[in-house]
Amino acid sequence: MKQNMIRLVAIEIDNVKNVKHGRLELAKSKKGSILGIYGQNGSGKTVVVDCMVLLKCLFGGKKIPSNFYYYINSQSEMAHVKYCFEVDTDLGKSYVEYEVELLKNGEFSFCISKEKLSVRENVEGKTTRLTPVFDYQRGEKELFHPKKFYRYYENKIESMVALGIAQQATENFNEEKQRTEVSSFLFSKKAQDVFAKAEDDVAKIFRFSSILQNYGIYDLAVIENEYYALLALNLDMIPVNIGWSDSVRSRISGIMLRLTDINVVAKEIYPYVANTIKQINIVMQALIPEIQLEIYNAFDKLMENGKDGIQFEIITLRGGARIPLLYESAGIKKLISICSNLVACYNRESYCLVVDELDSGIYEYLLGECLEAMQEKAKGQLIFTSHNLRPLEILENEFLIYTTVNPENRYIKSAYIKNTQNTRLSYLRSVKLGGQKEKLYNETNIYEIELAMRRAGRVGINDR
Repeated sequence: MKQNMIRLVAIEIDNVKNVKHGRLELAKSKKGSILGIYGQNGSGKTVVVDCMVLLKCLFGGKKIPSNFYYYINSQSEMAHVKYCFEVDTDLGKSYVEYEVELLKNGEFSFCISKEKLSVRENVEGKTTRLTPVFDYQRGEKELFHPKKFYRYYENKIESMVALGIAQQATENFNEEKQRTEVSSFLFSKKAQDVFAKAEDDVAKIFRFSSILQNYGIYDLAVIENEYYALLALNLDMIPVNIGWSDSVRSRISGIMLRLTDINVVAKEIYPYVANTIKQINIVMQALIPEIQLEIYNAFDKLMENGKDGIQFEIITLRGGARIPLLYESAGIKKLISICSNLVACYNRESYCLVVDELDSGIYEYLLGECLEAMQEKAKGQLIFTSHNLRPLEILENEFLIYTTVNPENRYIKSAYIKNTQNTRLSYLRSVKLGGQKEKLYNETNIYEIELAMRRAGRVGINDR
């Protein structure tokens, strides 16, 4: 049986933070699939990462973080994101679009006002039109469209009740936290259970939504910069990619490991964790040869739920000396934390790794070496933001997107730059002299900076 393959090909963003409109397209290349996003501070780079966090929550049927209320542009009541995919299954290749709208519906609260899944199939060599298979509009009489799919359920009382409950649960009020918790209608467990039983054309809803759901849970990793800020302070855990077997995968969607503290995992999971540490060691040996990870002092422990578990700690070995990971640098901990995800991205076609500020804490030459390897042979997709310009000397032009100062057109590919040119120098020249379709940088002046420093230093002097 052919394994499903799914690839993100484009993202369209409207009214998210300071991005009024922007579209990003991932290059189709015989080499790896990378998208490096560059631009000045506050120009919309992290918005892309935020939108991928949103996507992972939606596809996984998880609650959307409440702070997404503040991600809706302050001058707008609604934010809209469209994600475009290419899907390849036993039944052929398809193009799939998933759209979601977040609407402010009260003081500090929001809801999903629209959720739409559209499909264009390739049937017997012929391409169909892009057609909605699920279209939810909040407040409409019918729970969803198209009508012919909705009518299939009208006389199925149990199914209609379950779908009604699923829709209401997308805006569940948490009494303890005194706020509404928002989640997807389409990807909720109750809705998926109903759609899984459909037949004929209506089965398309589950066929495509279940593929997207598996992608969001198992093949999409989003690593925000806050993970590393907390990791540097030894305050948090990090997500690692683990190659679950099919029997375990159906019950476990992921795992968080404490790199700087004691871990306790179920006994059946421990071998997978041990294999992941082996994976990380292989990569770390190529990146920083003198460092190796070790699982330290693993022993049986009864878990809180009464099941058998294994307790262990992760340490590093340097020249034979054992060092708690707690005392390693933030850069080392960052490399260790993303290694398993890089391995998955390098080896799995459907895997998409999104990293905010990939360059943070990593030696720039090493960063370039890693990206060159990913560009040449990676099977999956890597999306990252960065401030370090070293990758511009490594990546081909088709793998780079730049933010602009125009909120109505936030993301552009560079014009008039060939792969034979030094992209870093060409970018710096464009920042200083222009020449692109949109302005890339709000101009600063060294003399104005010096004057501002002097003036700021005088504030409060006469009050002493």
